[in-house]
Amino acid sequence: MGRIEGVPAVRNWIDKEIRSDVPPGQRALARALQDLCRHITPPTPDKSPQLPPTQADAARHLLCSESSLSRFLSGQSVPRLPSAEHLYKTAVADAGGEQALGISLDDLRRLHKAALDERCRSCVALRSQLASAKTQATTAETELASLRQSAADSMAELEALRREVKSLKDAVFELQATRAGLQARLTTQAALAPLPVPRRRGDRQRSKNDASAARQVAKRAAELRSGGRQDAALALLRHTTEVLSPVETAELFRALRQEQQNELVDNLIHIYGRDRRDQEVMHVTWELHKQGAPDDAGALLRAAME
Repeated sequence: MGRIEGVPAVRNWIDKEIRSDVPPGQRALARALQDLCRHITPPTPDKSPQLPPTQADAARHLLCSESSLSRFLSGQSVPRLPSAEHLYKTAVADAGGEQALGISLDDLRRLHKAALDERCRSCVALRSQLASAKTQATTAETELASLRQSAADSMAELEALRREVKSLKDAVFELQATRAGLQARLTTQAALAPLPVPRRRGDRQRSKNDASAARQVAKRAAELRSGGRQDAALALLRHTTEVLSPVETAELFRALRQEQQNELVDNLIHIYGRDRRDQEVMHVTWELHKQGAPDDAGALLRAAME
């Protein structure tokens, strides 16, 4: 089986380009396989002069697929050892002997083993990288979940603060409205009663109004304190006593006692006796005696004398 005279034995499909990222051992095996393929000469059915085989011809002759042969020669994959040995033995048969190949079967086996070992090391490294990536991903997911929970907690806290601010604004607005109403009523009362004459026993309507205003303020203060807003309750009482008459102030002390707000009463008595004028303190003390609260009257006097 000779070749046609004048026809070059061109086998461009053998000289595959091996990429730079192919490991050295796998690259050496691919070069050896390329050299072996140069000796592959598939027989022709009619024993006519043979042209250089194509890659498809060689693949059929080697009993493998054309794509597999291409990957072996380019170093993109490592053939199984039986496949590599079959290629070698086929090349020996087609070349007419092992001496024509320039490589022994044992040499090919060593190259094959080196390529496999190299690939296994790469697999180990890749597995290690994959495990590290999975660990990093798990850590990132945990951190993300923690950040989301922190954001949710922050939003809940912010919403609670917003509600508290709104509640305080409402309380301030209510306090301003109450103070304005009390001031207006005090002004009206002063205009209608220019002389500070003692109240007659029959002036029941005025006494009733005084008690009603005091009970409203006491009830609101009790609500604030029950809601955990002790400072707001005390602030409401301090500002309210600035516009209340002595009679109303005494009624407020009594109303707070009725609401079981003893701590608020004690604090308010101390503040009132400390900050108000002696005449106002004496007037409220007298009203407390008349209303049957001598203990509060005495406490108010002691606060004024401190």
